[in-house]
Amino acid sequence: MPDIGFLELLLVGVIAFLVLGPERMPELFGQVGRVVKKGRGWIADVRRQIDAETQLESSLADVKESLSSDDVSDWNKQILQREQEQLEKEQSEQNQGDKQAGAGEKS
Repeated sequence: MPDIGFLELLLVGVIAFLVLGPERMPELFGQVGRVVKKGRGWIADVRRQIDAETQLESSLADVKESLSSDDVSDWNKQILQREQEQLEKEQSEQNQGDKQAGAGEKS
């Protein structure tokens, strides 16, 4: 950030006073205040998002460290077994439906 001292701010204030006049100075300061407030809010929001992301990344790293390859392979086996059971169940239901449809046609 630029390093602005008191003398620089005083010089900008005097020039603004000469250019704008005393009637419009309060309006200018109000607008500057609103812009600064929005900027600070935006910066705080960005910081919160960055903190949340870094916390999430550290949590993921902790989970990865705590899991061993055996745990992951066991989970994969369980998932594959459930999928196989689901396929077998669907096939048996379809076969039963075909048998019932075939028996209905014979009658």
